[in-house]
Amino acid sequence: MTASARSVTAEKADESTLLAYPQRYLDSWGQRDISVALDVISPEIRWFDPSLPEPLVDTEGARLFYESTWQGFPDITFQPVGSPIVDLDRGLVAHEWRFTGTHTGEGFPPGVPPTGKSFDVPGMDVFRVDANGRAVEIHAYWDVLNLMTQLGLA
Repeated sequence: MTASARSVTAEKADESTLLAYPQRYLDSWGQRDISVALDVISPEIRWFDPSLPEPLVDTEGARLFYESTWQGFPDITFQPVGSPIVDLDRGLVAHEWRFTGTHTGEGFPPGVPPTGKSFDVPGMDVFRVDANGRAVEIHAYWDVLNLMTQLGLA
């Protein structure tokens, strides 16, 4: 068994850590501080997002994702919707959110000049969180076409 597999199966977060995790994650986006953002994910992250061509598998990929998103949407905010849902046996927590901002910078989407348009997109994440309170897996579910349509790009 690899170290990565051990951290996913043997060192699961407790219930209070799981319940607190979604807000920590959303706050990390809002603080726009890469050290804070990287502190909520494991160095062994596997991050699946529909806007990415392939999963992120390390902190360098995560750093680039955070920074390009902040660059493209300098006023980005994530607002939680409802309460997290916890699966303690599997070390999972899911939550819904709304993603809002204005496309005033370059960086995300890659190669697209700023449109100046605002957006409001719903979505949800499912996290597998380790005993250190860091995500080892993130599965994001949201409609990229909805974002592109609101930005006038689709």
